Amino acid sequence: MAEELKLKRSLKNSSEEKSSDESKPASKSKNPLITDKCIEYLNYRIQQEEYSVRVYLAMSMWLDDKGYVNAAKLWKKYSSEENTHADWAREYLISLGVQPETRELEKPNQDFSGLPQIIKDSYDHEVEITNQVKELAAHALEMGDHMLYQLGLQYVKEQVEELGKLQNFLDQLEAFGEDKIAMRLLDHELKDYL
Repeated sequence: MAEELKLKRSLKNSSEEKSSDESKPASKSKNPLITDKCIEYLNYRIQQEEYSVRVYLAMSMWLDDKGYVNAAKLWKKYSSEENTHADWAREYLISLGVQPETRELEKPNQDFSGLPQIIKDSYDHEVEITNQVKELAAHALEMGDHMLYQLGLQYVKEQVEELGKLQNFLDQLEAFGEDKIAMRLLDHELKDYL
């Protein structure tokens, strides 16, 4: 009889534990090396890199339509590079057994006043991306997640390069102006970045 009571209590406790576990939200990962918060950061990173693909592609098509041959090719190259950056986060998640999300993307601006606006908008966009990846790296460091921190540093290092290129273009706009001749010369010079 005592054994029967123990068994009933054990089954009852087990049943109560299951029902309380069921009320908890399911974790996105079975891997103890990655938290749901880190998964969220990385899925957001993928979404933002994919959005950057579209931003730079829209700029490239506008430039091509307006006769900026080299600038159009360069911004198309930038668009392709952003896909590679999204792959970094995808590969990280897949390596830890997490399926990356394919999230909805907003429509980027399709119309611009000229190459100077595209350069300035690109710089502003890269500043925003830089702040996002710095937040990712800071979170990883705070969590003591050295694997994710290495990925965050990879993104941060890439941003130094991106900002440097665009800062150079901004400096040229300031030094040489934005008239048609200056824009023609700048477009010609951009082939050196391809």
